[in-house]
Amino acid sequence: MVEESLLTPEVRALIGQSSEPVRVRVTRRGTERAAEVYFGEPVTITAGPGEDVPGFAIAALEFDPEPASAGFPALMPNTILISNEWLFERPLRMDEELVAVRRLADVTERFGGQFGYSLNIRQETEFADPAGATIARTVTTMMQYDAKNARKGDSE
Repeated sequence: MVEESLLTPEVRALIGQSSEPVRVRVTRRGTERAAEVYFGEPVTITAGPGEDVPGFAIAALEFDPEPASAGFPALMPNTILISNEWLFERPLRMDEELVAVRRLADVTERFGGQFGYSLNIRQETEFADPAGATIARTVTTMMQYDAKNARKGDSE
């Protein structure tokens, strides 16, 4: 069981750091795969080049290729998605190329609870067009924890 904070001054200094820009493209395959993950069944996307695609397509952009994690280390052996939020300035368009930059927004810790000691890592990814205009943003919170420290039956 972790008895002291893993948020050392070196780890806290990572907050606000950004990844290198990564080029991503809205594709039919990625959009259909994102739909299948979210809806549990195949979905056919009929949008042509330059046409709007459903917002869930951003899930494919966020992880294929995955922008760097903005330098946050794996301090604990297990990671789980806690939440994700999508914000759009305008719809994504089929075949458009965007630039993704991920930023470590915050890290918090929790002593105790169902998972024992855990870290919540909030990352924001901004997607911009080639001219630099923001098209969309995601906010993802991941929890790092060690399953061997989890307490059964403890909800706090």
